[in-house]
Amino acid sequence: MTDLDLKTGTAHPGVSGGWRTPDRLYRLISSPVLRMVLGWDLPRRDLRVISRRPGSVCLEVGSGGGFYTTALKTHLGAENTLIALDPSPSAMRALRHQLDAVPGARMSCVAGDGCKLPLADDRADTLFYGYSLEEMPDPLAAIREAHRVLRPGGELVLFLWRPVFTRRRRRPVVALLDELFERRRTSAGPQNIRLVYRKR
Repeated sequence: MTDLDLKTGTAHPGVSGGWRTPDRLYRLISSPVLRMVLGWDLPRRDLRVISRRPGSVCLEVGSGGGFYTTALKTHLGAENTLIALDPSPSAMRALRHQLDAVPGARMSCVAGDGCKLPLADDRADTLFYGYSLEEMPDPLAAIREAHRVLRPGGELVLFLWRPVFTRRRRRPVVALLDELFERRRTSAGPQNIRLVYRKR
């Protein structure tokens, strides 16, 4: 049993907000070379866990500098829609410009709050958080919003960065996830945790 195999309950203590990556660092932390050297991620491989069903809507929450966005747009293909969301309007303008010519899913870039998603109830087929949940001011509110906007049967894919999302902060979040969603997959490495859920 790992620390992710928690007994869930109905009470959830508050979770403090995480450190927010400054906009000026997006370019640096989104560098594929840097991330590959550090052994963090390989987007094309990592995103294979995300389903591709024609006509689906995928919301990437916390797109930042777009490290995953290009691969996600390509992975989803032209029959689907990708919405990139980040609180930084300048990051969203830069990302829109960067991805205009990239083939793949229809795309829109939206400046918005991951704790108050700008979508109607049951609207998204997939929500993807690529190391963004741990930076949100209220991760529990973000999970409740994910539950609200996901369609029944929709998938929630979370990549969490372990050094920032400590066990103490992570426990109530995982407990709420396990209460609201059905866990489909878990993998944990020294630096990250990857979780895939399905909305019941």
